Amino acid sequence: MTVSQQEQTAIWDKLFKVKERQSTVMRELFAGCTSFLCVAYILAVNPIILGEAGMDMGAVFTATAVSAFIMTLVLSLYANAPFVGVAGMGINAFLAYTVVVQMGHSFMFALTAQLLSGLIFLLIAVTPFKDLLFNAIPQNIKLAVTAGIGLFITMIGLGSSGIIVATPGTMVGIGSLHNPAVLITLIGIILIAVFTARQVKGGIFLAVIICTCLAWGIGLTQLPDKVVAVPPSMGPVMGKFAWDEMMQADMLFVIFTFLFVNLFNVVGVTIGLTDQVKVSGEESRKTNGRSMAAAALGTVVASLLGTSAHIVAVESAAGIAEGGRTGLTALTAAVLFLAALFFAPLLMIIPAAATAPVLIVVGLFMVTAVKGVDFEDISEGIPAFLTIIMMPFAYSIGIGIEWGLVSYVIIKVLTGKHKDISLIMYVLSLIFIGKELFM
Repeated sequence: MTVSQQEQTAIWDKLFKVKERQSTVMRELFAGCTSFLCVAYILAVNPIILGEAGMDMGAVFTATAVSAFIMTLVLSLYANAPFVGVAGMGINAFLAYTVVVQMGHSFMFALTAQLLSGLIFLLIAVTPFKDLLFNAIPQNIKLAVTAGIGLFITMIGLGSSGIIVATPGTMVGIGSLHNPAVLITLIGIILIAVFTARQVKGGIFLAVIICTCLAWGIGLTQLPDKVVAVPPSMGPVMGKFAWDEMMQADMLFVIFTFLFVNLFNVVGVTIGLTDQVKVSGEESRKTNGRSMAAAALGTVVASLLGTSAHIVAVESAAGIAEGGRTGLTALTAAVLFLAALFFAPLLMIIPAAATAPVLIVVGLFMVTAVKGVDFEDISEGIPAFLTIIMMPFAYSIGIGIEWGLVSYVIIKVLTGKHKDISLIMYVLSLIFIGKELFM
């Protein structure tokens, strides 16, 4: 007995309230495909970034796709939100470049800290404490964190492409335009800008594909022996933790940084996306709360499988712009993440020159948060400014957050504005000061 199209529509309506949110099944399916195309580049970018931490790129690819599938499925069925869950750009850079490269820890140490932060995040997400903590951090610092991460990601993209290089006299300098990787990156930036301006669906993904083809044409990458294959094993990264390093001095700092960046990234994105979906006030609060819980669960799952923390992708806005209003959009994207698992050989040939433009442009999208910072009040402006500039200049997201929070408390106290400081801010500042003095 076949199920008619009308009966199928009724099933989706019951599960996802498609009609109630003034959408259609076809619109939801198309929106899900659009969102997936806009975030698919992360499946290629994340293994490259975590590869810098000594992690097996094939294993990270599989872990990233599986984690994205699970988190997006939870967003669909539990939150009924048209959101996509993916590895967070910025938080993956913190894991690789700060915790492993700069601080000298193993990726197992980083995954241990990330797992613990995810468990704390999950506890916060299912209790009223999430509102208390979110309200304690000044709005200008939240915006500055987003903008600072944007600059940090841009610096990574510029460096990985060869546009910016280390120089002995000036610390950094411009790379050679004769470098083919630089030219491909510049072409990629232009393509993303043009596609975005012309509202080309999946423009970022398309730009990565074009740049990869150009890289193949000049010999920067090689075609795989086969396009479809069994996904690489997650064995080299799955369940790899360093519990014997739990008592190291840096562990608390790394846990908090993972938690802080992940928490406020997810809160800001979900609030913004939910506003675009235009659901009612009570339903909006439910969607936000359940989406946060899904993101926390995504971080826990990602840590267990062996990849970086997963967040609600801001690129979900592309699907919403296409009319996505329900979890059916997310369910569509989740299925596509599952299908992508079997195309690892094709996705893994994408070179850094093709993904660097994405990092640079995503940096632009994030740095626009600076427009909301109040620089007129010097007691707000200086801490926000320090948060922003210390991330790229110190090459550390954690240091940027540390300088921002501590300077905020000190300046507010000395200018007689101590009433602006919450108890939680005092505690966090003391933790950071103690870290610098005694760790």
